[in-house]
Amino acid sequence: MGFNKRYVDSKNSIFALESNNLKGYYGKSDALIFEDSLSSKIYDLYKEGKSDKEILSIINQNMEEKTNEVY
Repeated sequence: MGFNKRYVDSKNSIFALESNNLKGYYGKSDALIFEDSLSSKIYDLYKEGKSDKEILSIINQNMEEKTNEVY
């Protein structure tokens, strides 16, 4: 029996969200290794029970807020 690990990044996480297949992307991995903070945040929202559409909406709102900041 092997140990299944998956490296998770934001690009593939967002693609899975848009395809409504985040559960399939995480699969039956024994360990998930997050390569950035956005992919970790997406997983936290997934574990809270949010749907793929809800997570995508939250992520888009956060991205818009960051781009509208004034320095």
